[in-house]
Amino acid sequence: MLQALLDRVSPPIDSIPTPTRFPVFGHLPMLTWHGLMPLVESARKKHGDFFRLCVGKHSLFVALHPDAVEQILLTDKDSYGKRDTYDSIRMLVGDGILTSEGELWRRERRIAQPSFNKGSVAALAGKMTRLTERTLAEWTRRFRVGDEFDVYSELLGLAMEIIGETLFSLDLRARVGESAAAFTVALEQVSGRGNQMLQLPLAWPTPGNLRLRKALRTLDAVTFDIIARRRAAGTHGDDLLAAYLNARDENGAPLDPRLVRDEIATFFLAGHETTAIALAWTFYLLGTHPAVWDKLIAEVDRLEGRVPTAEDVQSTLVYTKAVLQESLRLYPPTWSGGRDIVAETELAGHRVYPGDRVLYLPFLMHRDPRFWDEPEQFEPARFLPGQPQGRHKLAYIPFSAGPRMCIGNHFTLLEGTLVLAMIAQRFRLSLSARARIAQEFQITMRPRHGVLVRVEAKR
Repeated sequence: MLQALLDRVSPPIDSIPTPTRFPVFGHLPMLTWHGLMPLVESARKKHGDFFRLCVGKHSLFVALHPDAVEQILLTDKDSYGKRDTYDSIRMLVGDGILTSEGELWRRERRIAQPSFNKGSVAALAGKMTRLTERTLAEWTRRFRVGDEFDVYSELLGLAMEIIGETLFSLDLRARVGESAAAFTVALEQVSGRGNQMLQLPLAWPTPGNLRLRKALRTLDAVTFDIIARRRAAGTHGDDLLAAYLNARDENGAPLDPRLVRDEIATFFLAGHETTAIALAWTFYLLGTHPAVWDKLIAEVDRLEGRVPTAEDVQSTLVYTKAVLQESLRLYPPTWSGGRDIVAETELAGHRVYPGDRVLYLPFLMHRDPRFWDEPEQFEPARFLPGQPQGRHKLAYIPFSAGPRMCIGNHFTLLEGTLVLAMIAQRFRLSLSARARIAQEFQITMRPRHGVLVRVEAKR
């Protein structure tokens, strides 16, 4: 009788729209053959904002309306966790701040938070611009008008160097090449495992597993080298690495070395890649929208050639920052998010239960015509100060939302705006006619073939 009452209030799971699926394997064959995004977009056209995918014996609920995402990330956040959903990412970063939960996550957040307050981040602007100047000097030597290059790979190296100097106080130029290559392999293999019908144990010597294990060994070596070099140089200072090396647990003992490794891996690997992706997509959009380039250059020219500062990002470079924010709307590096259901609860009018998972997609919400005028258009003006908002507060979440919102959001916006402005001071980049632009929906949304740009004469 109680169950009948509950079913009357919240429809049972069998009433949740579900696309046609295979027996036993459910939707896993489609995920393996075609990937997640085509399946989701097809199901959305037929079933709307909330539907169920079947992955083996478990359900994966797809929530595409900000109201449901608000339940997941804010109002009912304690009913959701990061247990099994983040297992693949744990292979890369362990139990760092991105993947941990409960008291461990709260302790990690307390240690890291001072390094990411607005004031602390603003104080890092000088290091960001100094490293960008060094990179641009190299570009000036290497590239002439008419030359073409992959701006994504170049930005990966710069972003990695910035992370090293700002958060770890170390020069990482010597490790950039091997780190970037290993991270690319690891990301591809880990993302691929998520869509496989049969996930073989990592210990099995399959070609994919062997590549992944080699990449993980390289990333481990780089991360432990970062920690060892900093210990040798001294743990004084007020950067992020010093905070973790000097932190103590509840018994007054230093943090477990493996935990420190996990934190450094999280910020080093995840931190540099998302910023490079965001800027790469920004240059793709600028390269195909010359009028936006003109406005950005006109704003940057008001600096009269001087190096921009953190204060400029808030005052002079408002359009430049809006360009980056609009790029994050159309091409959010963190294009999807997920949670485990850890307590029975109601979601989008339905009862959902522990053991299943939920998925939400900022990529689709950012392009939803119910919340955005002409959502497919690249229009930075929508992020200028004074523009009417009036949309759902979770219709734009490039850094997620709630207590688990990305701790590096201010860092990324400052770094991205400064780098974008400094490049625009010296270069104008159009999209090469030979560019092959495609999204790769892995853990992050990379440009599959990079972003090939052409150096133009700067007007």
